Amino acid sequence: MEVTRISLEHTGRFNRLILDYINQDEKLNEFYSLPHELKNYKQQIQNRAKIPVNRELLADALVMQYQTIGGASSLVLENIESLRKENTYTVTTGHQLNIFTGPLYFVYKILHTIRLAEELRKAHPDNNFVPIYWMNSEDHDIDEVGQFNLFGKKYIWDAEQSGSTGRMDSSSLAKFCEELKIVFGSNPETLGLVQIFEKAYTQSENLASATRNFSNELFGKYGLVIIDSDDRSLKASFTSYVTQDIVENSPFHSVKQANLKLESTGYHTQVKPREINSFYLIDGIRNRIVRTEKGFHVLKTEIRFTQEELVVEIKSYPERFSPNVVLRPLFQEFILPNLTYIGGAGELAYWLQYRDYFHSMNVSFPMLSLRNHFLLMDQATSQRMVELQLVGQDLFHSIDDLIKDFLLGISDADVALNKELNLVNDLYDSLKNKAINIDSSLASSLESEQVRVAKGIEQWGGRFSRALKQKNEVSVKRIQKLHAKLFPHGYLQERHENFLSFYSNSETGFLDQIHLATEPFSTDFGIVKLA
Repeated sequence: MEVTRISLEHTGRFNRLILDYINQDEKLNEFYSLPHELKNYKQQIQNRAKIPVNRELLADALVMQYQTIGGASSLVLENIESLRKENTYTVTTGHQLNIFTGPLYFVYKILHTIRLAEELRKAHPDNNFVPIYWMNSEDHDIDEVGQFNLFGKKYIWDAEQSGSTGRMDSSSLAKFCEELKIVFGSNPETLGLVQIFEKAYTQSENLASATRNFSNELFGKYGLVIIDSDDRSLKASFTSYVTQDIVENSPFHSVKQANLKLESTGYHTQVKPREINSFYLIDGIRNRIVRTEKGFHVLKTEIRFTQEELVVEIKSYPERFSPNVVLRPLFQEFILPNLTYIGGAGELAYWLQYRDYFHSMNVSFPMLSLRNHFLLMDQATSQRMVELQLVGQDLFHSIDDLIKDFLLGISDADVALNKELNLVNDLYDSLKNKAINIDSSLASSLESEQVRVAKGIEQWGGRFSRALKQKNEVSVKRIQKLHAKLFPHGYLQERHENFLSFYSNSETGFLDQIHLATEPFSTDFGIVKLA
């Protein structure tokens, strides 16, 4: 395995907010706590220790949750039990319950979290650090969760279910397992992994349990602890915040103020808070709660409450209230003794809106770590790169620029006509100066002629380029095919491809290679040549 790192800015794929954040632009100082650097963890630990967390409740809930898969393994259980101790802290990532793990970046987020915990144990041996995967099991976006891409085919789960994805019956996903068995029939190791998915989806009570099952199979050896947010005991401890959200609209006011400040500095805000950031959650529905003249209404239902009735409902049935993208991070940081949240660019963009909101709620605000990003190349692709004399940095150019640079690099012919255009412009500028001294109307005619001649030269440049492409048609098609493979449909590979395609072709352990390639304090983009 070989890793080449380039700056995120070079890729042209990241917005100004995230680039300024990782470059520590002073305009963003008031929107986060501490920069994500190893040297800042001593201070972050001290800050986090000032705000208590119910460790016994957390550990007990996790032990109970793992009973759905027959209990935690020894290393995972050791990490869960360590959470009862005051010197144990967490580093956390969150993700939806994408079927078959969804896009590649799910793997990157998890392994980044694991590697960060490992690095912190080395740097601070008097403390323990537990990597956490917070399952966003209450999400109801089945269109996003229920699909994955593999070898150019899109698999879509027609769940015919609604409400919280974590509560959905996952058994119908067995049909995909049968298809994948055919695809990977000649690969025993990958076939074994497909069987793990099949067991998880068909023998678990719901999608949340299934996701815990296969995620534990993939990452349990690293000590990853998986927590399901849809937990009655955990939600019961959070009811005062739910009440503040619904009755007092506290999160709305805090985040709205932060958004105004962020927008005044020229940035786009990712999340617009609602007056009420809680959903009402029962089997089959997860719908918004809105205020009415007489109280509150659960949209698209006949469910209504007076304010007094709703307060009683929150206390009596906390499991029926589900946080949205504004309230969920607060719930997470309230429950966990967390130091850092690891997320992608889109996630960190909305976390940067929340610092003052967290402080107003007396909840610790975590450091924000941008997850590692990778472009993976198997051995065949790496060999093709060598044959085409391309390096990883070239790949982030547009396909037209990539082909143009390639052709110029291999050809003795100079198809660039900048020199000729400059000569023509100099000539006509000289003629216009003479014309002005004779008859100013002549200068205008020369101006029009100059434009016409320049266009003609540019057209010849296009003809030269097309002729060079035709002469090297085979190489051009190879570059186009290579680029399409690495950037499917123009997207970053990590946002489209599923990890199974690389897992099946890797001669050595795929997950172990990504684990080794991950650098939790690097913000560069990694180009990985897999072994």
